Amino acid sequence: MQETNEKRRLFWAMEVEAPWPATYPEGRLINETMRHITLAFLGDVSAEPLLSHLDELPPPPFTVGPAGRLEKMILLPEDSPQVVAAKIHWLTQEDEIEAYQSKLIAWLESLGYRLQHKPYLPHVTIARAPFIAEQWEEAFESLPIIVPSIRLYESMGNLQYKTLWERPLIAPFEEFEHTADIAFHIRGSNYRDLLIHAAMALASKFPPILPLLREAQVFSTLEQVIYALNEMVTACDTAIGCPIKAVSHHGKVREKKGLIFWEMIVDV
Repeated sequence: MQETNEKRRLFWAMEVEAPWPATYPEGRLINETMRHITLAFLGDVSAEPLLSHLDELPPPPFTVGPAGRLEKMILLPEDSPQVVAAKIHWLTQEDEIEAYQSKLIAWLESLGYRLQHKPYLPHVTIARAPFIAEQWEEAFESLPIIVPSIRLYESMGNLQYKTLWERPLIAPFEEFEHTADIAFHIRGSNYRDLLIHAAMALASKFPPILPLLREAQVFSTLEQVIYALNEMVTACDTAIGCPIKAVSHHGKVREKKGLIFWEMIVDV
């Protein structure tokens, strides 16, 4: 890691992954691998105080990466838009994220950095000007997003970002090879998380199913989760047709270190 008093444009952010469309309207697109949700923007600063104190960084209050969905397209700033972004609706860890963002800012200020205090608006930038706003608004699609890691980035210019530090998080879901059509490892701290992460796994294959998730539901058994997922599949198939046939009642489940691990088998 480079240690120098030279000014560098730094910011803390959550890395994001989503089933991004293959094509978008015209604009200067941010590369998929570099899309993120900013937690704290430091601006042009000396990096050394930060790099030399990373072992004191407050840990996030979650080990499984937060999960959410793109709620709506927003253009920033409103009076003269230069950025196409998507506002995030968190399905898990919303309170924990806000608390961590506040704690992170307080820690950075304790190191002598000055940060602007604005209402926190979690969003992911997708493109920068020039663009045609109407085209982007028409192209918007609600997609599932997950946070694989928290990172310290350096902005290198020309929409390029370099990772200086990374804290990996446990993936809420992850596809794996199986004799069935599709299979996922689903992880969560409770059965509600399991439902949400499983629904997002399905949406990673067919995003239109995600709006059918009833996120307020509370469950105490895996059977209830599977039943709710299959209700989503049936409702989606009735409304618009769905390539997913059903979530199987087979699949291993176990608990370890406060987390539930489930192998979800999906028939397509």
